Amino acid sequence: MMSREESAGVWYHKGQTCCTTGKFDRAIVCYNRALEISPDDPVVWKRKGFVLLKIGRYNEAVACYDRALELDPEDATAWQRKGYALAHLGAHADAIACCDRAIALSPERIIAWQSRGWLLGLMCRYGEATDCYEKVLAIDPGRDSAAWHRERMCERRDLEALASEVREAEQSIEVPACIREVIAERDYRNIELARAVVRELARQAGRPVVRRP
Repeated sequence: MMSREESAGVWYHKGQTCCTTGKFDRAIVCYNRALEISPDDPVVWKRKGFVLLKIGRYNEAVACYDRALELDPEDATAWQRKGYALAHLGAHADAIACCDRAIALSPERIIAWQSRGWLLGLMCRYGEATDCYEKVLAIDPGRDSAAWHRERMCERRDLEALASEVREAEQSIEVPACIREVIAERDYRNIELARAVVRELARQAGRPVVRRP
């Protein structure tokens, strides 16, 4: 006769098989059976949370990760995945806090840095997002996806800086329509030229603008 631990393990592995084959609803049933037998197993709570993430049941996934973290608060993966679920619920600040916790526990956890960068990008904090992708590339220089996202964040950061400089400059000069077009059309190739033109026009008017980072 199997022990309770062995019975819970059987249901857990059945859940794993169902998850691997895309039978997510069945996987949840199996994990629930495992948890009925072994309710204090953080691994099962974490795996159930993962399946709930896969099918978009984010509130339930957060609850699973909360329980997993009550049982094992040092689990960096649980913190990172809880952050992912919170992000999809629109709780971006809380999601970043979860990423920060995952990174504190595992400083070279690439997926946590990438998630943090993605969240900061959503919050229009492009400079900080760029820093996250720089960290990913310091860990794994060959990660092309991070390099691509870093470039997109740099473009958006520079476009935001141009818009800010234009708002400041237009208090004392007439900003050319072509500069506004760069902003409106997100013409990333001409941002630095546009910024240089705005600064020069403001300088000539005796009202130099502050260069944004």
